[in-house]
Formats: sequence, structure tokens, C-alpha cells
Amino acid sequence: AHLVDDIKTSDSPERRAYASLLLDTLIPIIKTWPSEYGCKANSMAIQVMGGAGYVNEHPVEMFYRDNRLNPIHEGTTGIQSIDLLGRKIQIKEGAGFKAVLSEIHASIAAVQDSEYLKDFAFQLEQACVQLTTTTELLSAAMVERNIDLALSNSVKYLDMFGNIVIAWTWLKLGAVAEAGLANTEHDQDRDFYKGKLQAMQYFYRFELPEIYAWAALLSDLDDTCYAMQKEWF
Repeated sequence: AHLVDDIKTSDSPERRAYASLLLDTLIPIIKTWPSEYGCKANSMAIQVMGGAGYVNEHPVEMFYRDNRLNPIHEGTTGIQSIDLLGRKIQIKEGAGFKAVLSEIHASIAAVQDSEYLKDFAFQLEQACVQLTTTTELLSAAMVERNIDLALSNSVKYLDMFGNIVIAWTWLKLGAVAEAGLANTEHDQDRDFYKGKLQAMQYFYRFELPEIYAWAALLSDLDDTCYAMQKEWF
């Protein structure tokens, strides 16, 4: 939302152009990642509650039903991923991709004085290195080898990029939570901030590492999906 505000209200033409570049690059992730993973989060909420979560008396049933629409009407995941890897990453010699990484690196630099957060920042930095390596390999493959093969697993590239963007968001939230925790004496507020930090830790320990398996698949130019024939269904 703040990028849209910058595009519409900034007095600086350079800032408007930069915000537009960032937004254009991130749009496939913004549209797709929440619609896919938000529904999964609601499904897990029902699972946690068991049978009680499946009935109308509890809101998680409604949340799941409402959110299940999102992957359907945003059901262009494949199109969005091809747009991200095949077009958004490539335009202006990768300027949008570089801009996103620059913003992530700025957030990483901002937490280096935090003993707690700097380990997560390092993990995010390593993930960005992997993303850059994978992006460069796929970009070269689209030019030098087979563009259709290079794009055939683009959904996993979007998942990979999306997990990194969410990890970046959690790092920024973690910085706010850490500051809030240091400046409150109320137990309820402390519990709230500790919960945010624990959720961030969960994402970094359980979700972010998945990108390395996806990177290996992408880097190998795996043709499992590409080679499938309609007659084999």
C-alpha cells in the first residue's frame, strides 16, 4: 500500500518511478502467495481444532470457506509465475529484481546491532544469495537453451521468491516487536511481542529453508512437468 501511496503522492519523480518498479516486480507475488498460503493457514487452523473447527459454530470454518475463493479467483498461479520469471525479472536488465534485493539488504543492515535478530538477518541474506544464483541460471537458460523448459517450473520460483519476501516482512516485524518488548512493562503487551518473535522464528526455521530444495529443482532444469504428455493422463 505504501508503494501505491508513493506512486500517487510523492513529490519526487525518481521516487515515484522507483516505487512503480518495486510494485511491478512484486505484484505476481502479492497476488499469488497470500491466496495460496492463506488458504493453507486456514486449513491448518481447522486441523488444530479438529472436528470442532469443521462446524459452523466456530469462525475458522467460515474463514476457510471465504478464503478458499482466493486461490480460485486468483487461480492464475502459473500465469503469475511465468510473468514474474519470464518478464518482470528480465525487464530493464533486472532493475526491478535488483531493487527488491536492495530493499531487503537495507532491512538486513538495519538489524545488525540486534543480537537476537542478526542471526535471522544472516539466514535471509543467504537465501537472497541463493535466489540470485538461481535467477541468473534460469535467465541464462531462457536465452541460451529452452525458454519453455526454463519456465516450466516457474511456480516453484514464485514460491521461492515469495518465501523470501515473507521472511523479509517478518524481519521488519521482528524489529518492531523487539523494540516494543524493550519499551513496555505490561505483561499483555510483552506476550503479544513475544508471540510475534516466536512466529518469526517459526517461519525462519520451518518455512524459509524450503527454498533450497526448490532452488535445486530449478537449477537442474528438471523436466518432470515439461516432459509430461496429455496422453499419459
